[in-house]
Amino acid sequence: MAKGSTRKGGPGTAGPLKAGKLGKAGKAGKVGKARTPGGPEVRLLVEDTPEPSRPGRPPGQRLYDVPFSSPEPRLVNREVGLHNVVARAGHNAAYTIDVTLLDAPDHRLSRSGVLLAHRVLDGRGEWFLTAPDWRPLLPKDHVEPMGDADLPEELTSLIRPLRRRATLGPVAALNCDRREFALRDDAGSTLALLRDDKVTVRRGGLTTARYREVTVTPVGPGLTADQRASVERAFRLVGANRVPRFPRLVTRLGAPATGPSDIPDEQALDPAMPFRAFVAAAVGNRLREIVRCDLALRHGDDDALVRLTAEAAALRRELAGLAPALEGPWEEDLRDDLDWLVAAGVSPGVLRSERYLSVLERLVSAARSPQLVVDGGEPTAALLAGLLQAETKRLREVADPLRTDSGDAAWRQVGGVVARLRGLATASSVVLPEESAAALALLRKPARLLEAVRLGDVPAPPAVAGLSPADAFAAGREYERTRQRDRRARQDFVERWAKTVRRRSA
Repeated sequence: MAKGSTRKGGPGTAGPLKAGKLGKAGKAGKVGKARTPGGPEVRLLVEDTPEPSRPGRPPGQRLYDVPFSSPEPRLVNREVGLHNVVARAGHNAAYTIDVTLLDAPDHRLSRSGVLLAHRVLDGRGEWFLTAPDWRPLLPKDHVEPMGDADLPEELTSLIRPLRRRATLGPVAALNCDRREFALRDDAGSTLALLRDDKVTVRRGGLTTARYREVTVTPVGPGLTADQRASVERAFRLVGANRVPRFPRLVTRLGAPATGPSDIPDEQALDPAMPFRAFVAAAVGNRLREIVRCDLALRHGDDDALVRLTAEAAALRRELAGLAPALEGPWEEDLRDDLDWLVAAGVSPGVLRSERYLSVLERLVSAARSPQLVVDGGEPTAALLAGLLQAETKRLREVADPLRTDSGDAAWRQVGGVVARLRGLATASSVVLPEESAAALALLRKPARLLEAVRLGDVPAPPAVAGLSPADAFAAGREYERTRQRDRRARQDFVERWAKTVRRRSA
């Protein structure tokens, strides 16, 4: 392929963040279209069969993974009507791009599907963010002009729940030489456009990867079957592989960018899965929803505030229910953080606080490595069934002897077991639907009555000195009514619990 002119840029452009997108600077704030997710699957198609169109790809477009140092493929073949390969000029002239990729030392942004970079093109500095996996909560492509050397507050806020407290810095430098060509027939009509990207990746001053990606896009009527076969042979002769999609940049970067995300994808809960995996998935699923609600709130969705608080409260209840199987201090620390988050009433100020970011860090760690006091390899269904049975038995032990005049300590003990059993049944509902439903049915009416029981110091009789006889009488009557309501609430629970036990035993 003929060489074209080179236009030099400064340290970076957004293009190399995804092969095939090493283009020139777009408008600030521009949001691009969705891309097709995909991994580094490589497949050589020897036969010339029509390729079905992929979402976001022009019909008939072909992608070639070419050895970086291979010679140019000989695409001219006049016998089939391919007469010229001409370098494109003007806006599509060849140019060189440099990119500085920014991330935390552990690559937490890249691992979570977010790429942040700085680029300079034609002397104009820009920040670039791409997060297609998080659309529409984060933009697929977002450009901010570089007003100063610091990352704009808008971008900092957008990625805060994914970055958390980590310090961002350069983790990789990419250089891309892009050339574009037109493949023409004998009349000078363009049959296809070729984009040739040669990318060098450097980390720590050392070259860690070099790759070359060529895209062939038909124009107008496109290529005939013979012409497509000729192009295929030309690329095959220089060692190129035709691929369904190019690898993502994190694949090119290698570890640690290829590690699992701190915010795991939603995982299905299965009765046969090991219990450790179940707890990790339960925490991870709630964590992902909390982060999604956070991003939505930053995106302007005010309703996300209620959803975030609800997710935190639900996780708190589930952890309380699973507490008998969890390491005590580990579960208590998590519960304290969630108590704070629920009580704080999430607001923009809370989302910017160090305590909130610390809560997210703890949840990330909990989803990655839950701390247990039971065998984490035991099947989830069997272990949860045992926990449900044990907690139900424990509730009978503390609630059966309860009387109206029992002390507050006994009532608090019953309340704690009820809350734990309810949380356990909720957490188990997906894998043990029948057993969980039975436990919740056992609690339904007694738990509601228990909430009306007031614990703590008995209210002192009202001070009637200085009151008129009528006012003193009214105050005394109200005091007695309050005491009666408290006694009645306790009596209602005792009677309802006895009735529930009789029905259960029948």
